[in-house]
Amino acid sequence: MNRMSSLPNSLVPLTTPHPQRPRADGHVALGRTSCALSASLRSDVTLAVWQRRLPAGIAAQCARLGGADRPSFRLATTAEDVAEDLAAALPSRWIEGPLLRDIVRLVQIYTDIVGCPAIRLRLDSVADDGCRFFHVDHVGLRLLCTYQGSGTHWLPDGAVTRSALGRGDNDAVLPDHRRVRALRAGHVALLKGEEWPGNRGRGLVHRSPPADPSGAPRLLLCLDHDDH
Repeated sequence: MNRMSSLPNSLVPLTTPHPQRPRADGHVALGRTSCALSASLRSDVTLAVWQRRLPAGIAAQCARLGGADRPSFRLATTAEDVAEDLAAALPSRWIEGPLLRDIVRLVQIYTDIVGCPAIRLRLDSVADDGCRFFHVDHVGLRLLCTYQGSGTHWLPDGAVTRSALGRGDNDAVLPDHRRVRALRAGHVALLKGEEWPGNRGRGLVHRSPPADPSGAPRLLLCLDHDDH
């Protein structure tokens, strides 16, 4: 068994920076306000994280609805149309509540940063390991936010053996498992992929966290832009 596949999130916290000032640490920018996300436009930054708390009411909404009509869908939309499109795509029991409002807000923030009104939105209910091998995305600038469950694992550039990517061997990609970092529920992250201009060979290396032993699913939002 790959020893990286069961690494607990408790071993890999993110460092908390000054509450008002995004902090750049090599290729990573961390901050406690949404302004931290704008650092992703810098050529040296491949990961920008808004280290916010999960917005009020979302955890309670997920717990209250449990597994009933668990949302999982993809859609193409714009910042102007996303509220209406989400209302049509979400199961009826999920429309009223803070989840929809927060997704609309994140779409607006994201489209302002990437400068592209047309986006692809994915909301996934994931009960398995998902993308359990460390990898890079062949996209431009991708937004991830976990609303329920464990957050995405990511790796500092200096810890990665990039020549081992794509082999399905986490130990080869990351010889020192102590270097793994993890996002938390509520964090909003912008991950720069291989297709962002000037970023070929520098895509942020990451993976899905191990599945919850209880079988409880994660709820993950993913946003991509149509051009860059």
